[in-house]
Amino acid sequence: MGYLVCEECGGYYKLQPGESPEDFSDKCECGGKTRYFENLTKNRELNETTETIQCPHCGTLNSEDDKLCKSCKKALKKVEPPSKSDNGSDGPNIIRLWAVILIIVLMGVGSFLIYFTYTNTTDEFSNIAEQINPDVLESGLTAEDYMIPADADKVTTGIYIDRIKSISIKDNIWTFDFYIWFKWAGNFTPGDTFQVMDGSIDKKELVRTSSNGDEKFALYKVTSTVTKEFDVFRFPVDTQFLAINIQDKNLGRDELVYIADNESSSVGSGVYVPGYTINGLHVIEKPYYYNSTMGDPNRRILSSELRVGMLISREDLTVLFISLLGTFVAVFAALMSLLIVSFQGRFSMEGSAMFVGITNMVLITNLAPTGIITLGHLINGLGLFIISLCLLESSLSISYNKIKRSEEQARKLDKVTLIILSIGFVSITLAMIIIAM
Repeated sequence: MGYLVCEECGGYYKLQPGESPEDFSDKCECGGKTRYFENLTKNRELNETTETIQCPHCGTLNSEDDKLCKSCKKALKKVEPPSKSDNGSDGPNIIRLWAVILIIVLMGVGSFLIYFTYTNTTDEFSNIAEQINPDVLESGLTAEDYMIPADADKVTTGIYIDRIKSISIKDNIWTFDFYIWFKWAGNFTPGDTFQVMDGSIDKKELVRTSSNGDEKFALYKVTSTVTKEFDVFRFPVDTQFLAINIQDKNLGRDELVYIADNESSSVGSGVYVPGYTINGLHVIEKPYYYNSTMGDPNRRILSSELRVGMLISREDLTVLFISLLGTFVAVFAALMSLLIVSFQGRFSMEGSAMFVGITNMVLITNLAPTGIITLGHLINGLGLFIISLCLLESSLSISYNKIKRSEEQARKLDKVTLIILSIGFVSITLAMIIIAM
């Protein structure tokens, strides 16, 4: 057997059968260091065989079985057994449990974010396809509505986008110059009665007119401002569909039908949208149903609508990295803090990382329309979640170090957390970006 004696307070613990000094740490509950002795003696170097206890109060030697000092009559102090050393016992189990918890949490959060990104991206592309596909039935319409009435006048119409004067994704508005032409035969002038839906005609100028027998031709130059609710969920890797919808103010689809002049319609070579690439122009005709009788219960209002759509997409990932740079730096700093031994320095770095992440969230919110959740918000939110997990792990690590008195196991806990959180953040972020693109 033997004894573990504290050098600081003089207390001791007698080893029980089957116990060895290696089973315990070398720290007493008072904070002092314990040493192993085969016998309790006044001086270990005397090699005395008598098992005696030195009174910590007056120094008198007493028998091992004495509970009170025979000189000063004070209690002879004993100590509780020192905490058993982890040395590979429960330490690995705790680390494995923490690793499993982290993996499960990241898998759950990542699955939700990836699914949310996928469904919103799919819906956005479906909406764009519906707008530019002439064969897709829209709400309130039937297959018969898409048939061209035999008695309706056909007006061949095309558009040339000359310039985009301004565009604001945040304010949902864009202003542009375009040429529009009409070819028709009939006793009406479509150039006088056309209108730009969801917008206004700021300026309209008749450039040229001509006729060839019964066929008439008119070319106009128009400046228009359109209010459009841009779909910015995929910001900052978003694709936008700039739509120009033309209808006649007076004539319904049973009287006038636009025929899209796809062959001549195009976008000017000088048209430029900062940060975006123009992917072509689409011109189609579709019936447009007004979900109102406008006071006439026997009337179903159906108009011919010329839809002109210009698809633009981000040139590269520059906007992505610029808008999320603060988030990436904050997450990197929080992860690197797990390698810092000083917990004071660690918490300071993680606190600063949290502040930077919140600031970057405000920046992204200012770039997008108010109230819209974007891909940028999701990635930034994931970054804040990772930083929060770093703060939680640091609290667990310092508690583990104090309770178990095993700095080595605490460092292993830090490293395992660093690896799992790094892989999790990079994997989830890349998955969301790839899906959104």
